[in-house]
Amino acid sequence: MAYLYILSEGDRDELFYDLIAEHVTGRTYERPADFRLRHGANWKTALAGGRLLLNRVKQRKELQEVAVILAIDNDRAPGHPGSLPHPRPLVGHDLKKHPRYPAVAKLVTDALGTDRSTWPVDIAEAMPVEMIESWVLLLCNPQRPALPLFAEAIQPSARAYYGATPPPQLKDLCKAEAAVISKRLDEYFWHATERGIEATAAISPSFKMFVEKLEQWRKTQVS
Repeated sequence: MAYLYILSEGDRDELFYDLIAEHVTGRTYERPADFRLRHGANWKTALAGGRLLLNRVKQRKELQEVAVILAIDNDRAPGHPGSLPHPRPLVGHDLKKHPRYPAVAKLVTDALGTDRSTWPVDIAEAMPVEMIESWVLLLCNPQRPALPLFAEAIQPSARAYYGATPPPQLKDLCKAEAAVISKRLDEYFWHATERGIEATAAISPSFKMFVEKLEQWRKTQVS
């Protein structure tokens, strides 16, 4: 059985990514309890946690035994190769954000080198545009209209962007849809992992990038 280390915001996110990895690779993973990292929603702690995790696992020599998912939301940062144009220009604090995806990619190559074939562990960067709820919602309904950009409609950043009465945002939509099908939010996330992975990869460039990284694991890991 392979070990899977996941850097994420919390237990709900960790299980979501674990289940997606299992569905895509067709494998079952053990998640080590002795080393579990949470970075909250803080970009700086996410980078620090990623470095710590990679420094720990890169000493492992058995490629088939260890895999890592670095899961960090993009949160409207520029420069994500999987992003689409925003419907209108961003405002406020969002204008000051630095590109995140290139920074995470550099974090990995700084730790492991630029030649993926020499890496002692398999890596997949999971960076949803804009956050994990985006992928959850699309998995449950890949045909839905364009998604909003923010976590909750009550956020000042959402009001600054949309005006005084923003439409429901990503977390709002997840909570509402979970209630409609009589599921807790955790259950709704897990329900999403059993849905349209291929259909979502076809319409979400950021999700496709994550799935393609997971598919590379099959080429090196042995059941």
